[in-house]
Amino acid sequence: MTAFFFACPRQRGAAAIEFAVAGALVLLLGLLAVDAARWQAVRQIAHLALMEAARAGSTAHGNPARIRQAFQLALLPLHASAEDDASRTGTRRRQERAQAGTAALTGLTPWRIEVLQPDARAFREHGRTGLVAAAPGLRAIDNDYQDLQHARRPPRPGGMSVFDANTLKLRLTYLHRPLLPPVRVLLAALGRDDASYAGVARAQGLLPIQVELEMEMHSHPVDWSGKAPQPEGMVFGACRDARCR
Repeated sequence: MTAFFFACPRQRGAAAIEFAVAGALVLLLGLLAVDAARWQAVRQIAHLALMEAARAGSTAHGNPARIRQAFQLALLPLHASAEDDASRTGTRRRQERAQAGTAALTGLTPWRIEVLQPDARAFREHGRTGLVAAAPGLRAIDNDYQDLQHARRPPRPGGMSVFDANTLKLRLTYLHRPLLPPVRVLLAALGRDDASYAGVARAQGLLPIQVELEMEMHSHPVDWSGKAPQPEGMVFGACRDARCR
């Protein structure tokens, strides 16, 4: 004898609710995965852009304008489209709009590059004027024959070697806007009481992506820190504040 079981209306309603909840969770997890993949892609491009900026700086005496120019150019793939022509005019416009939107939202630059090295100590111990004709009156560190310099004038105890003084160290903080509103709300809660550059960005729902790298200089490093105004987004020395001098 065959037994038949029929679900009552209450059971059918519960099953529908369970299915809806499970479906919503699966959808949310999928969207989070997409957002995480996009964050990773942005981080990778930002890292490559910082490498290009460091290469430009290492061959241009650490000139902050050249560093900024190379970084902005290397960031263009973030805003590329299949319809762009060879001049990439559309890509540049989208980059300008995106960065202007971030600046308007936060009151900050959309990214910041801190030149951590060579620092004031490096120029104080190894710098001299008249070394770079393109930077008259500015101190520079001799990049030539570093082994010979080190042998003739080894660093005093606790001092900086000429090799360290000829190393360009950059730290990037790039402000990324997540796709999902819940993620932006969470970031805003985390940055509510933080007045730093990253904290102000988080308070507006942005995710600060930070990358650091070092590269050997291939030209005489020049002390550009005294030049004013500095190119937008460029800072000499470590600075976590929302505004840097």
